Amino acid sequence: MPTILKLKNSVTTTATPTTLVQGEAAVNITDKKVWIGNAASSPVQIVGPGSDDLAVADGGTGSSTASGARANLLAVGYTATTGSAILPSGTTGQRDGSPAAGYIRFNSTTGTFEGYTTAWGSIGGGATGAGGDAVFQENSPTVTTSYTLSTGKNAMSVGPITINGGATVTVPSGARWVIL
Repeated sequence: MPTILKLKNSVTTTATPTTLVQGEAAVNITDKKVWIGNAASSPVQIVGPGSDDLAVADGGTGSSTASGARANLLAVGYTATTGSAILPSGTTGQRDGSPAAGYIRFNSTTGTFEGYTTAWGSIGGGATGAGGDAVFQENSPTVTTSYTLSTGKNAMSVGPITINGGATVTVPSGARWVIL
């Protein structure tokens, strides 16, 4: 038989429960925060600003489909209601093994945001400049990791460009890599 859950609630802004025993939960409707009690009778915030333990889909819009296409649902966390979204972050080697179109993450190896369509690619990082003048596109002068241009795409770099030992740049048939 399942454990009965006792629910407490508050509409007072910033109200935090002082004690919750195991099996109790508290909700602050105004702050959109949820706490659960643990064995130490110490409330643990599991939903809302300042927590990263559990994400809840709003209104069922992110619920699992019958085929299980969204079985690993996770809502994007945030630092505060007007703060920043928290995206997954990891090295190039930690990318998903079987990604699907629409995946987005921060690549800590390259220091860039990336997304997946039919291959992983850079997101953003356009031209920069002082005073809002977005006229400069910068590139590194050294290729440290092997890279293959996407089929049907061209690339350009400003050199001189050095390709480190063990690294290669592959340009598919019909494509061009121009170094200025």
